[in-house]
Amino acid sequence: MSARGHRHRGGWQLNLKLIIVLGLVMVVGVMLFLNLMFVGMNTTPASAQQLAKSPNLRSNHRRILVLIANYRDTLRCSETLDSIFTNAAYPERVAVSLFDQLYLYEGEVRCFDAYCDNVGEENCKRSERLRHNATIDADDATGPTYGRYQTEEGIDLKIDTFTLAIDSHTLFIKDWDTELLRQWDSIGNPKAIITVYPDATTSMTPENAPRARVTLMCHAKIETEDGDSMVQYSASITVPAPATPRLMSQFAGGFNFGTAESALAVRNDPHTPYMFHGEEYSKAARLFTHGYDMYIPTRDIVFHWYEPRKVIWEKDWGARWIIQQKSKRRVRKILGLSTTSEEYFDQDMEKFSLGTKRTMAQFIKFSGIDPAAPYDNGNDYQFDNCHELEYVPYDD
Repeated sequence: MSARGHRHRGGWQLNLKLIIVLGLVMVVGVMLFLNLMFVGMNTTPASAQQLAKSPNLRSNHRRILVLIANYRDTLRCSETLDSIFTNAAYPERVAVSLFDQLYLYEGEVRCFDAYCDNVGEENCKRSERLRHNATIDADDATGPTYGRYQTEEGIDLKIDTFTLAIDSHTLFIKDWDTELLRQWDSIGNPKAIITVYPDATTSMTPENAPRARVTLMCHAKIETEDGDSMVQYSASITVPAPATPRLMSQFAGGFNFGTAESALAVRNDPHTPYMFHGEEYSKAARLFTHGYDMYIPTRDIVFHWYEPRKVIWEKDWGARWIIQQKSKRRVRKILGLSTTSEEYFDQDMEKFSLGTKRTMAQFIKFSGIDPAAPYDNGNDYQFDNCHELEYVPYDD
């Protein structure tokens, strides 16, 4: 072979080695880019693996159980039921679990009964749509945590894939069920909770067209100046609608969607009578430390009737306020905070405790809220956490 031929073959081998090296560099670069992209999307490989192992979460026949506690709000509650089933793309895959707190002796009617009266017994499909319905006298009602706990009694993990907890005065967009599932799927996190304070019904658009802005919860304050004070969330703000659900550090009791498993893993605490402010912060802390993450939806799913209504503190509030203080101390004990007294409700503390996936210190940093901070004269913007948040990883 000529010297020229040797040179050509040697040059060809050199070029081949160069191509292989460049190819390996490109592969490594792509892998690094994908890794960074996953971090930016606030997901983890563990979450993706968990989703892959849970085919039921990706099934085309996933069922949703809607949880509603009704405190003397039957008119709006029956309208809410009509909105749920009329606007669902697959109403046959939706059921409700209700807890009515009424003055039956005054003629107040159960929510589902009123719904059936409005649409007709045949059309309301009671046997298919009503999973669970307990009722107590309104005088025995002790607030939202107990009411929501009772609605959770209707959850059946053999049937339900997801749960949606809402207030009894809520209107839904068309095809809300498929839209919620689409958004939840887009997150790629099996422990995702979609939640936020809904906007008012007066903000509903014609034909439920998506809006350019959505609500975000990111401000909070110390509620009172007493030593057993709670964290109170402030009103939501609006932000540009994100392309995928945006990570958030707060939790809305009146609109939250996640797996049925999550609703039973971190339940509402029924041993906090007459407490209102503080129950959402406590639930957020417990969810976060159990490995769950909260996100706002990319578009409005529901709208809320903001109007005067019956409340539990309309009667005997002097006596009930004293009971509420014991509830607040219970919550502070669970969160690892100081209390002014050892007099608190201590039933089943371990069932409603913080989780072990993340720490309370991590939640304080993530949420931007110091629950031990002093009272700031009712400043609604005492804590501001409105910036983009980063996912906090943990060992599964």
